[in-house]
Amino acid sequence: MSSWMVVVMMVVSGAIMACQAPINAALKREVGTFESSLISFLVGTAALVVLVLATREGNLAKVKNVEWWQLLGGLIGAIFVTATLVSAPKIGVTGMIVAALAGQMVAALLIDSFGWLRVTPKPIDAHRLAGLGLLVVSMVLINWNSFNWKKS
Repeated sequence: MSSWMVVVMMVVSGAIMACQAPINAALKREVGTFESSLISFLVGTAALVVLVLATREGNLAKVKNVEWWQLLGGLIGAIFVTATLVSAPKIGVTGMIVAALAGQMVAALLIDSFGWLRVTPKPIDAHRLAGLGLLVVSMVLINWNSFNWKKS
């Protein structure tokens, strides 16, 4: 798959993720915060069970050979989904997405720079720092009215 196709794939998946928070927030209003997170992950798990059974691409038995930290993806997903359930109604979907993206960007730059989690190191350069700076400015501007600025 070419690099531009990967970028398009991520833009599309990002657009779909923007729908996830309001969908889960609507579910939360009906069943509760943690219950809606559970339902979300159960539906996702069911879809993945079908895919695994249909493709038989990998080998689930090899899970016993992985390191403990390689199992944290689902926990991270559960934390993120639950955080979106709380934040989207308070700061809006746009504010929630840009704040999450800012956090992801900071972590991604550090992971790339130091080669954490077994990724090939990619140094932080001026372009990446400028992009992060612009994203942080965007996050502040988009969430400006959500901040409780004290007037003197």
